[in-house]
Amino acid sequence: MKNIYNFIDKLRASLLVLISSLTVTLCFIQIILRYFTFISLRPFPWGDEIIRLSSIWIIFLGISLGIKENAHFFVDFFLNKISDKKKLKLVTLVTDLIVLFIFSIIVFEGFKYALTNTTSMLQNIKISMSLFYLAIPIGSLLCIFEYVLKMIYGTNYKDILQQKGDK
Repeated sequence: MKNIYNFIDKLRASLLVLISSLTVTLCFIQIILRYFTFISLRPFPWGDEIIRLSSIWIIFLGISLGIKENAHFFVDFFLNKISDKKKLKLVTLVTDLIVLFIFSIIVFEGFKYALTNTTSMLQNIKISMSLFYLAIPIGSLLCIFEYVLKMIYGTNYKDILQQKGDK
């Protein structure tokens, strides 16, 4: 399990860095071409589309990373009112199951939406829109993966799974 988790975690982090770097670089080039060059040098007509649609990948990969780091907004005001550990555990389990159910719906609908857009192309470049919309179900699958690990191992699962030298 540790090998699978570490592979997925490194792949997600690498994709986030790669897509973010490409987006920032393309955005920088677009700004330079738009404001600091002669009229003959214009920004890439496809640049704004790629920048805007790449944010879908960044957002959905980032959501799963936020779950891993336990960095998302959490309504602990209400949970702090529950003093009984068993009740708190039950409420946490129920909320996690609700979140898993919602992410399952997003995965299903996201794959349907991506498949319906396979023939839709970007306006200025021959890239299918489904490539960008696949971020929705893939990112949601990563979120489900993180929540399942959280439910199995507890909130510190990333520390448990990233220890080296253990079985």
